[in-house]
Amino acid sequence: MNLFGKAKAKPQAADTTSTILKLRETLDSLDKRENHIQKKIKAQLLDAKAKSSAKDKRGALFALKRKKMYEGEVNKLNGARMTLESQIIALEGSNMNMQTFNAMRSGAKAMQDARGRLDVDQVDDVMDDIKDEMDIAEQIGDAIARPADDLFDDDALLEELDMLEEADLEEQLLAPPAVPTARPAAPQGVEQPAVAESKVPEGYELPSVPSTTPVSAPVAVEEDEDARALRELEASMAM
Repeated sequence: MNLFGKAKAKPQAADTTSTILKLRETLDSLDKRENHIQKKIKAQLLDAKAKSSAKDKRGALFALKRKKMYEGEVNKLNGARMTLESQIIALEGSNMNMQTFNAMRSGAKAMQDARGRLDVDQVDDVMDDIKDEMDIAEQIGDAIARPADDLFDDDALLEELDMLEEADLEEQLLAPPAVPTARPAAPQGVEQPAVAESKVPEGYELPSVPSTTPVSAPVAVEEDEDARALRELEASMAM
């Protein structure tokens, strides 16, 4: 701050784009300058050749010296052009970096505005609440799917089942044995003994075999009929 007057204004930072344009304009001027000097170099070379042909050795050497001076100027211009091109490349890189930085900063600001006051702790709390609610929902589903309590006592049912099984076994033990209807088969390799034919006295006939299938009857009834038939047969033979 100046104590005796107004503070000097700070020089504004040069605009990168305008600076690059000025550098390119300078490069164009250097190119034009080099083209002009190249023409002079060619003219001095022709002058040297002409004076050499005219046997003017001193004039030819002087023309070659001017040619070398112009060539030195071209080398200086090439050096300056290289420096300007390096500055242009550096400024363009800096300009791109600044644009990238500004874009990133704008993106970060937009993300902050979109997020608002949301922070990590709030997100963790919400995720914990979601997990708790999911656990509760799963427990409710399991409770709904679980069958209701049995209406009957398992012990009483098992006791009744045992009584039924005992009654069934007792009924099987008290049932009369079944009368075999066929002669058991002889073991393999043992000849079946021939059944002796009953001799019936002449003039008597045995009861005919029924052609229809007899109706099932109790075993006791079948035994009475057989005994009665045998008695009738014996009585007829005794006569």
